[in-house]
Amino acid sequence: MKKLLLLLLCIFFLSACSEQESSKEICGYGPMMVVNGKDYLRVPVKKPFKLEKQIGVIKEKLKEKIHPVENFSSNSLEVGTTIYRVEGHENYLLAETKDKEYLLYELIN
Repeated sequence: MKKLLLLLLCIFFLSACSEQESSKEICGYGPMMVVNGKDYLRVPVKKPFKLEKQIGVIKEKLKEKIHPVENFSSNSLEVGTTIYRVEGHENYLLAETKDKEYLLYELIN
């Protein structure tokens, strides 16, 4: 009887120590950002694009494995990264890094 009680007590303590599920969604896509409620995925392309206009800056950086959901949040870009529209391409955005490098993001939804 004592062994059973000890076993139940151990199970109770172990279950209390388990990690709680996160309310955030796990991201399986890779580097992403959300702008105006739309998801954009980084595209590994290096070709010239013309900037149209600045539309905002990243306000929140999440862990890489987390899927961003709030406007101007990203799981890869630093807070303060400037986001631009691409002239002639509605489905693409450019992110200007602090090193003046431009990263291309494509609309996925």
